[in-house]
Amino acid sequence: MPMKRTLSGLTALVFGLALIGCRDAVSNQVGAMNKSNIQRVSNLYAGYQNMVGAGKGPKDEASFKEWVKQYDPAKLNMMGIDPAKIDDVFKSERDGQPFVFRFSVPGGRGAVAAVTFEHTGKDGKRQVGYTGGNVEEVDDAKYKDLLAGKQANVTPPAAPPTSPTAGGRPSGAPPGAPKGPPGK
Repeated sequence: MPMKRTLSGLTALVFGLALIGCRDAVSNQVGAMNKSNIQRVSNLYAGYQNMVGAGKGPKDEASFKEWVKQYDPAKLNMMGIDPAKIDDVFKSERDGQPFVFRFSVPGGRGAVAAVTFEHTGKDGKRQVGYTGGNVEEVDDAKYKDLLAGKQANVTPPAAPPTSPTAGGRPSGAPPGAPKGPPGK
C-alpha cells in the first residue's frame, strides 16, 4: 500500500511539473510575440476584433483602453503588460509619445492591417504595428499612406486547392517543392 501511494504521489508530481512546463512554454511564446508596446497594442487590437468587435476594431481609444482594462490580468502579464499600468503600454518606448491608431478597422482571423502608429519615431523613421503581430519601420510617405488606410489591409494567402479524392485535403505539391526527376 505505501508503494502505491508513493507511485501515485510521484505521478501527480510529474504531471504537475509537466503542466508548469507547458505553461512556461506558452508564456515564453506569448512574450516573444509581444516584445514592444507597439506589438502589444497591435495584438490587443486584433484580440478586440476577434473577441468583441465581430471583426471590427474598437471605435475609439477610450473603448479600446476600457476593454484592455477588463482583459484577463494573467494574459496581460504573459504579454509583458502590468495590468495596473495599462496607459503605459499605449506609448512608444522609442519616442515616449502616445500611439496614433486607426479605429474601426475591419479584420479578423488571418487578416493583417496597419492599426498602430508611432507619433514621432526615431531618426526620421516611424514604426507601424499590424494586427498580424508584425512591426515595420517606415518612411514618412509610407507612414502617411498606411495611416490614411492605403495599403493597410493585406489579404492572407489563399488556401491550397483541395482534392475530393484526397478527402478534402490539399492536393498537389506545396509551392516551391522540388519537381520529380526529368521525364517522369
